[in-house]
Amino acid sequence: MYRIESAELKDVDIILDCKLDIIFNSDEITQIEKSDMEKVVNCCEEEIRENIKDYKMVYEQEDLVAIYATSDYNDGILIDTLYVMPDSRKSGVASNLINGIISQNFKPLYVWIYKNNDVALHLYKKYNFNIEEETEYRYFMKNVNEKESNNSIKLKMFQDEVMLLAKKYNVNYELIVK
Repeated sequence: MYRIESAELKDVDIILDCKLDIIFNSDEITQIEKSDMEKVVNCCEEEIRENIKDYKMVYEQEDLVAIYATSDYNDGILIDTLYVMPDSRKSGVASNLINGIISQNFKPLYVWIYKNNDVALHLYKKYNFNIEEETEYRYFMKNVNEKESNNSIKLKMFQDEVMLLAKKYNVNYELIVK
C-alpha cells in the first residue's frame, strides 16, 4: 500500500532532480544550447516552488517510490508530472497512480509526454488516453474519463449545489429520489 503525502518546500530538490531526469532523457534536450541549461534548471525550480501544493510524494513503507503533480486544466485535470523512482519501475506504481487519479476524478484527464518515452506512451494508451495534439518532441494526450459512476457523482454535486442555493435564498426544497 502506498502513502501519499503533499509535497513541502523541503522536497523541492528531489522533485527538481526527478523533473530534470525526465527532461534530460528527452530528445528535446539535444536542441537546447549548453548555455541555456541553467535557465531550464532555474525555470523548473521556480515552477516547482510556485506550484508545490500540486505535488504529491508517494511512499511504500518509508521509501519514496514516485512523485506526481496534478492541476486544474480547462475542463479537466492535467497530470503535470509522474515520475517513478528507478528502483520502483516495472512494479505497477505508475499504473496504480494513474488508475487512482482516473477513479478519483470525473473530469477529463490530460498529460504531456515526450515522444521518445515509449513506456509512458504505452502506459497512458492502456488507460484510454488518446493523442490530441503533437509537437516536434511531445504528445498531448486526453482521457475523456467517462464512466458510469461519474453520473452519480455529478448528480450528487448538482443536488448539493441546489440545496445550498435553496438555503441561501430561503426556498423550501425537498430532494426526491426515485
